[in-house]
Parts: sequence; C-alpha cells; structure tokens
Amino acid sequence: MIKKIFISIILLSIFIPAFCQENNLKAFFYSAPFNIINNGPYLETYIAISGESAVFAPTGEDGLIQANIEVTMLFKQNGEIKDFRKYNLKSPVVYDTIEQKPNFIDLQRIPLDTGAYNFELILKDINKENSIPFKYNDVVTINFSNENVCISGIELVENYEESKKQNIFSKNGYDIVPFVSDFFPNTINKLIFYAEIYNTDKLFGPEESYLLKYYIESFHTTKALHGFSHFKKQIASPVNVIFKEMNIENLPTGNFNLVIEVRDKKNKLVKNIKYFFQRSNPGTSFSLSDLASIDISKSFVLKYSNVDTLKEYIRCLRPISDVMERTFADNQLKAANIDLMQKFFLNFWEKRNSNFPEQEWLTYQKQVNYVNKAFSTQIMKGYETDRGRVYLQYGTPNTITDKRYEIDYYPYEIWHYYHTQGQTNRKFVFYKPGLAVNDYQLIHSNAKGEVSNQYWGKILMKDFTTEDNNQKQKGGVYDDYNFIR
Repeated sequence: MIKKIFISIILLSIFIPAFCQENNLKAFFYSAPFNIINNGPYLETYIAISGESAVFAPTGEDGLIQANIEVTMLFKQNGEIKDFRKYNLKSPVVYDTIEQKPNFIDLQRIPLDTGAYNFELILKDINKENSIPFKYNDVVTINFSNENVCISGIELVENYEESKKQNIFSKNGYDIVPFVSDFFPNTINKLIFYAEIYNTDKLFGPEESYLLKYYIESFHTTKALHGFSHFKKQIASPVNVIFKEMNIENLPTGNFNLVIEVRDKKNKLVKNIKYFFQRSNPGTSFSLSDLASIDISKSFVLKYSNVDTLKEYIRCLRPISDVMERTFADNQLKAANIDLMQKFFLNFWEKRNSNFPEQEWLTYQKQVNYVNKAFSTQIMKGYETDRGRVYLQYGTPNTITDKRYEIDYYPYEIWHYYHTQGQTNRKFVFYKPGLAVNDYQLIHSNAKGEVSNQYWGKILMKDFTTEDNNQKQKGGVYDDYNFIR
C-alpha cells in the first residue's frame, strides 16, 4: 500500500512539465537508480500529478471527491519485457467544495539488473471520459559495480522528517518526500538532495578518509559557481549517504548542474554525477560594478574597437549564453558603450577558458561562420535560427535524418546526438512549414531544457489542423513515431 502524502508542489502551475497535454493531464516524472549492497540495484521512480489537471470524482461518501490515475510502466530489453506494473495512483480525498485541487505524488522502487532498458510510462485519467493516455519513453541505465566506486542517482527533496513508522518514503531513518521537478522558482531558496556513494572502502580502505565535493555549475560553461561549492571529508565505507541542503537564494536565473564528486586525498577526481535543473530568480542580476573593474588593457578585445563589429560579436554569443548574460548583453547593445561591451566580451570568454580566452572565441567564431553559411534565411542570420542555435550549443550532430521531399509531410530534419553535455541519445526535430527558404523550426527535443511536444509527428503532416487533432485524438488514430524513442 503506497502512502499518500499531500504536499504543495507549487512548480506544476508555472513550469513546462515533462508531460503536458492541453486541457488534459499534466505531470512530471524522473527516476534515480540506487543499489543495495549484497542485494542488488533498484530504480526509484517519481511521478507528480497536477491536481488542477486531473478530474476529481465522487468517492461514494457525501461531499468527498478524489482523482484516480491509471499508471502503467514497462521496462524492455531487446524487445523483451523485463518488468511490467500497472496500478492506480489516487489523490488525497478532499471535499467537493475545495477551490484548488491538491497535487499528489507517487514513488516506486523497482528491482532491476544492471543494463540499459527501454522505458515506457503511460498515464490515464480514469475519471475522465475518453481520456487520452499519455505516453512517455526514455532509456534507463542501471550501472553499478561491486568493486568500483559508484554514485547513485540524485533524488531532489521537497521536505523530510524523521521516520516514525516505516513506509514507502522512508530512507535511512527519514521520510523523504521527493521534489518532482527540475525547476526552482524564486519562491524556493533551498536545494535539498539525497544520494548514496558505494564501495569507497574498497578503493581507499575501510575507515580511510576521502573528499566529497558538491557544487552548482553553469550548464553552458560547466564552471563551478562562486559561493555554491562545498567540500567535506568522508570516512570510507560500503555505503556513504549524502543528504545535504544548499542555499540558492542568490542563485540567478539560468540552467545549471548539481554536481557530486568523489575525490582522493590528493584531490584527484575518482567519480562524479550531475543533475540538470533550472532556476528563475529575477531579483538577481548581472553585477555592473564587477564588470567595470575588469582590466582589458592587455587583452585581445582591444582589437575590436568598432562598435558595430563588437555588437555583432556579442549578438552571436546568444546561443551559448545563460539568461543573465543574454539580458545584460541586450542592455549593453542598446547602450553601445564600447568599454563595457569589451569588458563583457572578455569576461564571457574568460569564464569559459580562463587560460586561453581568445583561442576559445576564435574556435567559436569558426562555428558561427559555418552556421551563418549553412542555416541563414532571408531575414535571419544562421546563429539566430533554431538549427544554428542548436548546432552552436550542442555541437555537430552524429547523424541527420533529412526528409525534405515526402509528399504528405512538411520538410523536416531529425538531429541525433549520441552524447552531448552529459546527456545521451538526445534528438532534435526541425520542420519547415512555410515557403521561406531554409527556415526550419524546432518543434521537439528530448534534451534537457528544450521544447518537448509529444505530437511532433502529427505536426509534420501537411493536412494536420487543430480540428483534425481533436477528432483524430478521440478516434485514437495517431501514435508517436517509433524512431524518435
């Protein structure tokens, strides 16, 4: 029996969830692998349902209503089902007079052997007539060793308390309610996380010390942020629990990674793991005073003294800039202060390569020249287009599926990255719905922080309209194309 805990997941009303159908169920999902020494690995799955998106129906008791979501999970290897489970996830029971329906969560622990699995999740609102099941697909990897140092997945935490009675949320003496999102608005000023480190005793020796480092880095630059880095000495053991809080009140808007590292006594990296998250914090801004203090007297940026040239160079940084850098750059482009623009430009590249900032810029400039040649349209430069931005941000795709002459479909391309920015098997779908030459738009990706649209396959069809969408959904005609999964 799964314990149901009513919590306030305020994120679901303000972020783009992992699954989202207009006028239908809204939910967020992620998973984290863990290991039990001498017993084997398991996968924790976390589902959060937006109460406002679910249908609450009478329970049979006067004045009481409840939501009921049918959950189906499948884990496959080489087409063979390795684990299958189907169950109903029910919300807290509330009075029908309640104005705001409560959000509710689910946690499962699923034993799985080491390996990679094709995972499919299906959510269906039982109380909604003609409810359209939502399907989500991903690849789940379980990779623990009995001899080498390993780190579990990272579980973000909404709140916790000491366990009074063992239940599904209990772990190492605490009831831990997962924070089922990767988005932190400015109303949340703590990042709480839980993870486990395995087999440090086998590498360092029982009771020997090693270093644990955990910090927040920029997703774009992979540089640790000043003021968000912590070291702690640990004693080696079969399992070391990492249960920490970080103050993120002054963390600015942007995309980040939470990083956990195991290091030896000489500070050499042994193992690390990263978790992507997003932050919205409009109250924190780029420091003009810090920028003004930068010395450019002997730097390469003095070569760029033409205002228009420097403006163009700063504009082309947009695809790899974080939110604060983009905002500040926009303001400086309007002001056209050559001194501050030079300092901004130098600071931008020193953050990415403190030893050779000019070399870093020249390498990037070659990529910009390429995308301008390959992806420019009549009204946009290449770096301003979706394909140009993705190319500059993620690099050259490993494969490109180019479909520009199919009769029933708009021209489209699917870019596939085997590995990029700590992610595997990431895909981007672009299409050209209009007559404008070379104007391809991004409509779907499974990369973190990118637009996700489960109906991308339907949008590619030339005869697809909103009215067709509603009718064909009800008829159950469509399904997603398999090759994106």
